[in-house]
Amino acid sequence: MKQRILSAIIGLAVLAFVLSLFHTMVLNAAIAVIAVIAVWEFFHATKIDRNKALLILGCAIAAVIPFIPRAEGADLLPVVVLPYIGLLFCILLATHRSTPVEQIAMTFMISLAIPLSLSSAVYLRDTYGMALGLFYLILSLGGAWFSDTGAYFVGCAIGKHKLAPVISPKKTWEGVIGGIVVCLICMLLVGKAFELLIPGANVNYLALALLAPCASVISIIGDLSASLVKRQFGIKDFGNIMPGHGGVLDRFDSVLFVLPLIWGIVQSTPIATIL
Repeated sequence: MKQRILSAIIGLAVLAFVLSLFHTMVLNAAIAVIAVIAVWEFFHATKIDRNKALLILGCAIAAVIPFIPRAEGADLLPVVVLPYIGLLFCILLATHRSTPVEQIAMTFMISLAIPLSLSSAVYLRDTYGMALGLFYLILSLGGAWFSDTGAYFVGCAIGKHKLAPVISPKKTWEGVIGGIVVCLICMLLVGKAFELLIPGANVNYLALALLAPCASVISIIGDLSASLVKRQFGIKDFGNIMPGHGGVLDRFDSVLFVLPLIWGIVQSTPIATIL
């Protein structure tokens, strides 16, 4: 537990530094680093990294995507992704005796899904600006981590009924409920803090209260999805870069689901405004 808490403190300190430079390219660089490490961890867990060409190409695209701007009439993402698809098939043609097509498909999915999901943080900043974008990002991270923390402690304290015993034996229905409640309370507190700190800020608490359980449930789905991959490949964690927590992908698996969820929701239903 001490190791887990120490790792969390260090991680939060790094996060605070990155968020203090939220308005700069430091955010893009941080997202790129996280995406590359997460992609590498997944490739290592699934043995895709044995094909060095796939490993290098997958990590390269993960590093580039957070720096691709989103602008009307100038969407550069297809310019990068379409040649990437071609290169993947070139690798398949060159190494078809040792590379199953399933590895190509998995490489394509993971090397795009992880950086695109994490890049939602950049899109929030570029679309909504410093204050509102940062608020939405904190809600996204909180939606995953508040839920995870609540589920962990409530599950340890009173958890009896297994949620998914084959996929993740330690998760319980009591933990799920605890995670939802903790997530709801914490996100409402974040909303109140936003109003107190930002002049003219106005939070739609009803929308926020409805968003919190959705974020909590989606974070659990993300966590279980990662656990299923680990279960099928016979590993406990994706890495050990964060002692007590595992790898980067272990820490961000639920964020990968919650971040694009909130990015999509606020497009049509603003959670907050600044007058």
